[in-house]
Amino acid sequence: MMEEAEESVSSVAPEANGVLRVNAPVSFGILHLGPVWVDFMRAYPKVELDISLNDRLVDLVEEGFDVAVRITRMENSSLVGRRLASTRMCLCASPSYLASHAPIRTLADLTEHGVVAYTHFSGGSDWIFEGPNGRESVRTRSVIRCNNGDTCRSITLAGGGVSLQPSFMVAEDIRNGELVEVLPEYKSVELGIYAVYPSRKHLAPKVRVFINFLVERFAYPRWGQ
Repeated sequence: MMEEAEESVSSVAPEANGVLRVNAPVSFGILHLGPVWVDFMRAYPKVELDISLNDRLVDLVEEGFDVAVRITRMENSSLVGRRLASTRMCLCASPSYLASHAPIRTLADLTEHGVVAYTHFSGGSDWIFEGPNGRESVRTRSVIRCNNGDTCRSITLAGGGVSLQPSFMVAEDIRNGELVEVLPEYKSVELGIYAVYPSRKHLAPKVRVFINFLVERFAYPRWGQ
């Protein structure tokens, strides 16, 4: 209550200051937010960043976070969110894996392959795609499951199986040929990347400037180029 009172008083001042507690997903935080932290600190030296990276769904109010970066669909969220960018899920595998396994010409062929599964993927084992004939789904069989996206990517790069990875993680791998997009005519789910916060009421200057900073920074994300 004391912190809220202090922030309500300081909110009349244009200068952002104080501790800003931010939560973000692990892989996105490592790959894309590192430079953001540094540039924000230089632009707003009176704001002290307190960063927490994890892939579980934190409760912003209960755990005391000011803002979180989430990669999700926001239709059923009670939080307020600003869309930063989007990322699509890419079906991919390494050239070595594809060269040593049965060809994948249709979605049904995926049932003959082991997949590298991300534990927190909302679709579970049923992967849904929009293809030439509309919406189709396939029941996959995992050879390994992991709750960390970087590990799933590393296993896929090493030829461990087929995986469904967000473009913010694998776009560069596909561009440089280390991964191959499988069945590119089939499009998987597209997710929004949001900055979310509990309420618009009494929004502290440090939160407002940080969200605006993220919006500007990710207006043209490099994984979408």
